[in-house]
Amino acid sequence: MRMFKQTVLFGCAAVSSVYCFADDAEAKKIETSGNISVVSKYISRGLTNAPENDDVALQAALNLAYGNFYVGYWGSTLGYSYPELEGKKSHRRDKFEHDFIVGYTYSSENYDWNFWDATYYYPGGSHTTSNELGLNVSRALNDKTSVTAGVSTYLYDVAYANQGDTFYTLDLTHQLNDKLGAHVGAAGGYFNDEGKYEGNELGNTTKQHAFRYATAGLSYEVAPKLTLSGDYIFGGYDRFGDKQRDLAVFGIGYANLNLK
Repeated sequence: MRMFKQTVLFGCAAVSSVYCFADDAEAKKIETSGNISVVSKYISRGLTNAPENDDVALQAALNLAYGNFYVGYWGSTLGYSYPELEGKKSHRRDKFEHDFIVGYTYSSENYDWNFWDATYYYPGGSHTTSNELGLNVSRALNDKTSVTAGVSTYLYDVAYANQGDTFYTLDLTHQLNDKLGAHVGAAGGYFNDEGKYEGNELGNTTKQHAFRYATAGLSYEVAPKLTLSGDYIFGGYDRFGDKQRDLAVFGIGYANLNLK
């Protein structure tokens, strides 16, 4: 389920500022940023055989930062709801994913660190609200190229993950010119085969260590704050050992919403 959306979850572009209070020495401020995007499909963590939304999905993000601390929201329309999967009455409002994030960022001489905790909420579902703890570390290789490594793990059992399920990512981005950017990435995972819902809602885990996916993509700024993107996903494997298909995904996004 979760995030094939790291770039918007923690990377909302430039910011506008809301001043909280001031003294004679320094003005303190909350920095706000947001974006909205439309994608051809919502693919979570390389699971191309079972998209979160197999049709066009609307996605939005909002970040509020104060100093090194931030809180954020990310949401997306889904192609299903947990109530309907559970055989219960489903409403249109149930076909959404809501992610609530808190985090702390820190920059050292050569690295940028992002410690975060995310709560994933699916309306109407039973045993579906999960919590994941993660760390992303980035380093600029030069003024146009950067590399980011990430690791995250689920903190307790839910219907779609066992406690200790862990996700690893490595991504390289390069700015080709002032409008065109490129990136490549890969991900792996560890699946715990013991949990409260193992063998029931979750199914039977057969593959504990898996290559999840590789991806290559381009993004192009067609107008200020408006970006077209395309990614090709090379499918890996899920926790059941099923090979995922290769798939292209396209999107258009508007960043730096004027939030005041």
